[in-house]
Amino acid sequence: MQKLTKTILFLLLISNMYGQEYFEGQIEYKIEYEPINPNIPRSYLSTELGDSFTAFVQEDRYTMIYNGKGELGWMKIIVRLDEGYSYTEYEKKDTITKAKFGLEKDKLLEFSRNPDDKKIVMDELCESITINYQPSDPKSFFKTFRGKYYFNPKYKLNSKLYENYTNGFWNLFVKESNSISIRNETEFYPFFKATQEAISIDEKKIPSKIFEPNNSKVIFEKK
Repeated sequence: MQKLTKTILFLLLISNMYGQEYFEGQIEYKIEYEPINPNIPRSYLSTELGDSFTAFVQEDRYTMIYNGKGELGWMKIIVRLDEGYSYTEYEKKDTITKAKFGLEKDKLLEFSRNPDDKKIVMDELCESITINYQPSDPKSFFKTFRGKYYFNPKYKLNSKLYENYTNGFWNLFVKESNSISIRNETEFYPFFKATQEAISIDEKKIPSKIFEPNNSKVIFEKK
């Protein structure tokens, strides 16, 4: 009986340990654009911004690579939750921009969880969260931003690590969902809308070098 009890306790412990794990892996997204301004061709947006992107995720960091093929080439964004900084690199620029979280104090217009607004993504029904805000920077290229993000709780994030990542109010999204967004419906008013949806999710170990900025380029910190 004692041996059986120890076995059950061990299995419960192992189950709890695996239940606490956070997603690590690679996600491929497709992107579709809808111009709001009739002077912006859909083909231009796809070329310059990319018609797809790849996300690499670890518990305390993630990287997104957009496959733009325009003037600046691809764009790579590294978000280091462990450092409190993001790094933005373009293929055809010899510099990288480093920015501390929370530099922009945008005005939150709406944040809501939408239990009745669900969509099937990757063959599973996903709930959504809406974030609507106005940029504080008068030089921002858009006047208002509106996003609806669909998430699946099986792709779990550590919300505590996102508490200081206030850019785009993403800390609020992760606190509410504890999950990765796998479909994003966004509007950069008055220019265009974009829909980014996951088409493959591969849970696996990701090499640490993917989350390191290119040391052959000069890094400038944004103030």
